[in-house]
Amino acid sequence: MNRKRLGFTLLELTVSASLGVFIAIISAVSLRSAATVFSNTSGRDTAMRTLMKARRTLEADLVKVSLAPNRLAIQPAPGSLGGGADGDAINFTSAVNATTGEMELLNDGSGGQWHFENLFFYVTVPTNHDTLFSTTCTGGNEGGYDFNCPHKVLLRGVVNQNPAVTPHDSSTEDTLLSPLNPFLTRPTGFPRSMALNTVAINLLTFQVRRQNSELLVDIRAVSLQDAASKVGIGNRSFRTGGYTIEQRFSVFPKN
Repeated sequence: MNRKRLGFTLLELTVSASLGVFIAIISAVSLRSAATVFSNTSGRDTAMRTLMKARRTLEADLVKVSLAPNRLAIQPAPGSLGGGADGDAINFTSAVNATTGEMELLNDGSGGQWHFENLFFYVTVPTNHDTLFSTTCTGGNEGGYDFNCPHKVLLRGVVNQNPAVTPHDSSTEDTLLSPLNPFLTRPTGFPRSMALNTVAINLLTFQVRRQNSELLVDIRAVSLQDAASKVGIGNRSFRTGGYTIEQRFSVFPKN
């Protein structure tokens, strides 16, 4: 009479246990790799969304810039951290009515635009940077600009120099803000007002150049999660490299 074997041999148990350990190790490595890929992808996606948000706002305003004399000025923004400039600042007078979205025209029959306010964009580092971002950044200087701190904010400012005058009077047109630096302040936090509004946070730089009838814009952000875990953030340059995402685009003003 044959009897069925009900137990396992020592060899079978050993092989089974070894296979279980092997499968567990492979699973752990796979999960870790998947988490790393997700973190890298998530960080890059966040940086790209930030850049696209900044680009949409910049394009919407810069396409309406007047390239006429004394209507546009570009300069380096002040350095917040003791290094180079945080980026650039661009200032221009605007004839766009924010309520209607239409150009305001002079009523002298010339068909010319009535520039009644100043707009400006610039990047800076909030005064409470360490609290907001739970880290400390030191200012670098490469070619006159800081590429160390990836926590800069892009701000949009509006100044109306003559708010109480009669509209469409050419003598009441705004002129470019001069000097501009007193308006390029470092905010506490992220301002949200008509006078000064936060366009985007976690930018590395914003630079703009005029080339004939074209404005060349360069904005960069850093994949923060990836950079923080791999190389650290605060005292190294991100001007170029695998953690830096860049958007370069041209704007051709219509005015």
